[in-house]
Amino acid sequence: MTTNNPVTSNFDQLWPIASYFVILVLLLVAMMALAMFLGPKTRRRHTHTPYESGIIAVDAPKTRFTNHFFLYAIFFVIFDLETIFLFAWVIAFDESGMAGFIEASIFITILLAALIYLWRIGALELIHKHRPARVRQ
Repeated sequence: MTTNNPVTSNFDQLWPIASYFVILVLLLVAMMALAMFLGPKTRRRHTHTPYESGIIAVDAPKTRFTNHFFLYAIFFVIFDLETIFLFAWVIAFDESGMAGFIEASIFITILLAALIYLWRIGALELIHKHRPARVRQ
């Protein structure tokens, strides 16, 4: 005997997603706990210096970054997002046909023109490396 109860039907459809999120949260908590207990606990001179992300610890000396550091990050995000669009086009290549190929070619041409423009104006050249801020005495 089957029931047509909508609450039971909704629960049957949602329990896989709910269990996925519960397992995800448990794994995240477990990984954070393991990192806290098993991670290194050294206090060296370079422990609080910025690394790749540019995040500076509160008690660390101030560091100045030039605009080029942020330009590289923005360029990476822009061109990385464009690859996501191209990946979606590759997935639907058979369905899109010749019209999709022409659209993707125009898209790639615009990206290439943007990259050539950035290269020509010197936006991809790192002129100044980041350096520590001067301390006033």
